[in-house]
Amino acid sequence: MIAIAVLAAPMALVWMLLTSSLTFDSFIVGFLIGFAILYLMKTENTRIDVRRLPDQTLAFVVYMLTLIRDIWKSTIDVTRRVLDPDLPMNPGMITVPTQDASESDVTAAFSAHGITITPGELVVDFDGGHTMYVHCLDMDASAGSAHQAQTKRLALLRRIQGKGD
Repeated sequence: MIAIAVLAAPMALVWMLLTSSLTFDSFIVGFLIGFAILYLMKTENTRIDVRRLPDQTLAFVVYMLTLIRDIWKSTIDVTRRVLDPDLPMNPGMITVPTQDASESDVTAAFSAHGITITPGELVVDFDGGHTMYVHCLDMDASAGSAHQAQTKRLALLRRIQGKGD
């Protein structure tokens, strides 16, 4: 429970920044929301290793910046395809590996979120926990970069969870 409380405190600070309310009441609301999320994710066995915290924080920042970049690039691409009917659309399904057998479902869920949040791609199904089926607006472009993007995403998620090299 102490680890959850320690991890909920930074979440409360992020809550304060997102709501533009730098008050003690806002901190308490953010702390309670963060605590509830962490408790529901069953992170009670989480240990905080101060030596790994800088690497985990850096991995989180890199993951978020990569996600923002992917969202931005995909948004521009989808907008161009909608506004210019001459641009080709090649919709279809591709398969993307989700995780190793040793990893948790949380890793797969965040990985699927990273794909689904970008315009033009949507995870529609999981097969046995190791493969996800992704619908793409341009199957050729997505298939060419999906494996490399997934490998990078999984490596960052492992580092964020403290399982990185």
